[in-house]
Amino acid sequence: MDFTGERFVPGSASALLEAEHVQRYTFASNYAKGKRVLDIACGAGYGSYLLRAGGAASVIGVDISAEAVQFAKDHYGSNGITFLVHDAEQFKTGNYDMIASFETLEHLDKRQQFLENTRSMLNEHGILIMSTPNKLITSPMKTPSEIRNTYHTYEYLEEEFVSALQKAGYTQIQKFGQHTYPWFFKNQIVSRLLRRHLHYDTLETAQVRPLTNNAIPRYFVFIAGK
Repeated sequence: MDFTGERFVPGSASALLEAEHVQRYTFASNYAKGKRVLDIACGAGYGSYLLRAGGAASVIGVDISAEAVQFAKDHYGSNGITFLVHDAEQFKTGNYDMIASFETLEHLDKRQQFLENTRSMLNEHGILIMSTPNKLITSPMKTPSEIRNTYHTYEYLEEEFVSALQKAGYTQIQKFGQHTYPWFFKNQIVSRLLRRHLHYDTLETAQVRPLTNNAIPRYFVFIAGK
């Protein structure tokens, strides 16, 4: 399966891009032990494998692409992992202790429905772990129709992402992020100018870390409870 920019395929992109994707699943694996996990929009399947290897009791990996699901079965299929072809926006099957969804929300048209569907599939004490780009960094000074990534339909600011989760009924939102920037990057003009000359994104900063009050991440990684 070729890497087109829509789905990450291990070994097909830069070391930094691979670190970003792997670190999200490595982080989520810390919460997966003994749990029934749904990996929604699983892509190539490497993340489902990491969640299972991290101790998940079982993992269901779902993706709309039949090619991606077949690749996942061929390369990452193992006992305790099931891969299914299904539209993430419409998927509402099963009951899970944890749902992981990384770099998915920004690709969808029915984003709020997707969030509501994920909550409906969680058990009483279940958690959602989700990532999405921070528009302030990834598409500064752009309107929704001018987002840099052509595969994205919408990118969120921090308060928008929190609001969307709360509107879907999620509570106890814990904020983490990747590639944290100084507070003055909140000024979009400053951010745009500095990012032309300074390189803050490194393999080390790809690790998922808690956000402080002044932290501005390139990618949000939030945990939300039902």
